[in-house]
Amino acid sequence: MHPESANIVLTGGKGPSTQTNWSFVVSYSHDFGATWTRCNLSDTAPGWCYALAVAPYQTNVVYAAGCASGTGAAYRSTDFGVNWVPTGAKPTDTVYSLAVAPSHPDRVFAATPSGILLTTNAGASWTNVWGQRGVRAVMIDPLDQGTIFAGGDSGVSVSYDAGGTWTEMSAGLEGRKVTCLGGAGLLLAGTVGGSCYLDTMPAGIGGAAVRSVARMREARPNPFVACCRIVGHERDEFSIFDHSGRQVGVAKGDKVGVGLPAGVYFLRGAQAQAQAQAIGPIRIVKTK
Repeated sequence: MHPESANIVLTGGKGPSTQTNWSFVVSYSHDFGATWTRCNLSDTAPGWCYALAVAPYQTNVVYAAGCASGTGAAYRSTDFGVNWVPTGAKPTDTVYSLAVAPSHPDRVFAATPSGILLTTNAGASWTNVWGQRGVRAVMIDPLDQGTIFAGGDSGVSVSYDAGGTWTEMSAGLEGRKVTCLGGAGLLLAGTVGGSCYLDTMPAGIGGAAVRSVARMREARPNPFVACCRIVGHERDEFSIFDHSGRQVGVAKGDKVGVGLPAGVYFLRGAQAQAQAQAIGPIRIVKTK
């Protein structure tokens, strides 16, 4: 069964509380989330799927990883997440994030508490290429496959040689632990207790340069029902965009979200470019 990848939605986690083992679970939907099918990958063993990653240019290939029976676990699907098999070797620690090389679907980086693991053979074997403790996130720069970012308890580091050597780039993070990374042409870092941070990653900067990041202001409450405020920028004006990138409004920072239907939105400062970059983009969620 090979459904069109555009119709597929995947999510990980663990089994429902009615299961006594709370097993490693991946669920998929072929109708944009209207109905779901649950795949229990660890059978009777307890586990948790923390990470899912799709091969960018071979989207039928999907990886799922996390832990099962108290150790690292990884699974691979070649039919858009319908059927799964364990990788030939288990990761040596719990996996919290995965990144698949765009041009090589068998080459996968995994972020674990004991460092960055790499497989070049679809999980038949794993090698710890960076032994930094407490790593929680890994990301391949979509504009340069040789550039790898890692985030965790020690902030953010970057490798410009596909994981061979690493350089810290945590200036501006205020000592925050990083739990997730994302972006294309810019680097977004989600942190513990400190909202998000932004690195614009300007074009033309070589690997020897260590770039700093700017804090993206907090929105409180977020998610929200009526409205939220942007801490420290309550009187500033923000442009509001929906998930498709369409601008849907402008609001002052103390009353963001008034009149909007439930959904996910993004904010960017509506003033000068320097101001806009300093206080955006920010993701907000309205629940009702």
